[in-house]
Amino acid sequence: MGLEELSLLKASEVMGSDVPVVDKDVSLQHVLELMERAGVDRAVLVEEGRIRGVLTLRDVIFKLGTVRTKQTVPSALHASSFASEPVVTAKPEEPLSRIARLMREGGFTSIPIVDPDGRPLGVVARWQLAKILSESPAASDVIVRDYMRTPPVSVNLQARILHVRQLIFQYDLSVIPVIDEGRFVGVVGIDEVARVFLKYYELHRGEPKRITPLKYVIVADAVTLRPPKVTPDASVAEAAHKMLESGYRAVIVEDAGKPVGVITGAELAKVLAPQA
Repeated sequence: MGLEELSLLKASEVMGSDVPVVDKDVSLQHVLELMERAGVDRAVLVEEGRIRGVLTLRDVIFKLGTVRTKQTVPSALHASSFASEPVVTAKPEEPLSRIARLMREGGFTSIPIVDPDGRPLGVVARWQLAKILSESPAASDVIVRDYMRTPPVSVNLQARILHVRQLIFQYDLSVIPVIDEGRFVGVVGIDEVARVFLKYYELHRGEPKRITPLKYVIVADAVTLRPPKVTPDASVAEAAHKMLESGYRAVIVEDAGKPVGVITGAELAKVLAPQA
């Protein structure tokens, strides 16, 4: 099946059902536990069965640590306070090309699929795009270097995690290469920052425990040392396979031992919905 044929697949044929669907008024802690159990980084929030918002780890690290939340534990916070609204959705009969275009143009990493009453049926996210492309002979002819995004910044092992968080939002990133003494050692990004933040908030419950303040946590405490990697001349199918195999949100493009690009769900969406 060629890329053009893939783009005509209906949303109902490719959507996944692993993203938790929960009431908007449950606690943030409960939603995070459901997400961890499902092995996903997002949840769909509903009100009386109809979609109200989408909560992602990116949303969580953006709002945790603000003046309003820094003295509060996740169990005392409502999930709806962290969700992205309004939600861009699609219908089950819409083609994959439109779903991918919505993701590309809106900078979304998933699109919920809803019925005519606005009730969620499933989600098309990077994992669904990766699965389709990893199994496509046509994607084996598409080269990574033509779609990868060049990392605009890097950090070293001594950089503060709060600085990484700032860079993620400043440059709209999922991951950032970690370079130490001129050597590429790993990556740090949304998942790593979220782990640090959530561990801190889990421990910070007013108990007499000695914990490191967030402002002193550094990249060395959170770095992922062996991210999935491909070369610039690898196929998009291989990159998609590496993403699925590792369960990591990005694949690093490495050339001569240096990170020269990254493939995320956003880049996979561009393959399925190229710029007109």
